[in-house]
Amino acid sequence: MEIRKLDREDVRGVWSIDRAERIDHVYRYRGGALVRLSEHHDVQGWPEGEAERDGPTLLDCFDRGGPCHGAFDGRELIGAAVLECRFIGRPRDQLQLKFLHVSRRHRGTGIGRALFDAAVTSARELGARRLYVSATPSENTVRFYLRRGCRVVAEPDADLLAREPEDIHLECDVAV
Repeated sequence: MEIRKLDREDVRGVWSIDRAERIDHVYRYRGGALVRLSEHHDVQGWPEGEAERDGPTLLDCFDRGGPCHGAFDGRELIGAAVLECRFIGRPRDQLQLKFLHVSRRHRGTGIGRALFDAAVTSARELGARRLYVSATPSENTVRFYLRRGCRVVAEPDADLLAREPEDIHLECDVAV
């Protein structure tokens, strides 16, 4: 397995990552706390239209210099992380992790952690103090970010919250 910067064509290929997942629990943010709920989903792939809707956003991020990292098993892209390079937050000190996914058969092997660490390093190099994550509310996803030192944001980004109201909005410190 190799982690390296993605080229533009690799970014187009992130939709080949096997997103399938069985979800038995999700988190919701209620009354100032994360609440774990029993909710079952059998995710078989990318939601219909997501690649067409979000693909141009990821390419635009890449074209503006947003760091994009991929994990490869030989020539197969098995995970990717895309970091937005536009600062957000009231003090304009946060960069958003736009995308982080690892193919199903490679989860639990440290690839997600390596991609997250690469995004944190890139955010730090770009001068960010914090990394902003709008996380899918599945239990595995939220726990992954909490184990990486993320916490629920005190003040969610208004645009991201409006766009993704069910997501769990997290941040972590990246400044040394």
